[in-house]
Amino acid sequence: MRGLLGRFRRDRAGVGAVEFALILPTMLFAVLGSFQVFALARARMLTVAATRNLADLVSQQDSVSPTQIADFCKAGKLSLLPLASSTFKASIASVTYTGSIRKIDWTDVSCGAVTAISGAATTAASVTPAAGDSAIVVSASYAYTSPLTFPLTLNVTFASTAMSRPRLGTAVTYGT
Repeated sequence: MRGLLGRFRRDRAGVGAVEFALILPTMLFAVLGSFQVFALARARMLTVAATRNLADLVSQQDSVSPTQIADFCKAGKLSLLPLASSTFKASIASVTYTGSIRKIDWTDVSCGAVTAISGAATTAASVTPAAGDSAIVVSASYAYTSPLTFPLTLNVTFASTAMSRPRLGTAVTYGT
C-alpha cells in the first residue's frame, strides 16, 4: 500500500489536465465577460451616435414634413448597425427662445414615444442663450439585449438626448 501511494505522488502525467480543468472556468468567464462589457459599451456609443445623427439631420433642414422625419428616423436606426435597430425610439422637438420664454414649436413622436421630450425647452436652455435662438432636441432610447447569456444576461435600455442648432440660423418649421 505504501509503495502504491508513493508511486501515485511521483506520477505527474495528469497534472496539466487537472490545472487546465481548474483554470478553464475562470478564463472562460473573463473572456466572455470582456466581450459583454465591450458589446455594452459599443451599444451605448451607437445609441448616442444615432441620437446625434438624428438631431443633425433635422437641423440641416429649413422645414420638415412627417415623411422626412420618418426617413430621418430610418437613418438614425441605420446608425445602430450592426446592432438590431427595432427597439430604437426617438422623439424630436423644435425649441425657440422668444422674449424671455423657451417654447416648444413642434414635436414629432413618429419614431416612437420617449417621455423625456416634454422637458425639451429646459434641455435646450444651454444652446439657446439669446432671444431668437432655436434648437432641435432629440430624445431617444434603445433597448439592448446581449447575444450572449453567459456569464450574465444583459437587457439594458439606454437613453440619450442630443441638441443641434439649425444650420440656416432660423427655426426649422414643421408641416406637410
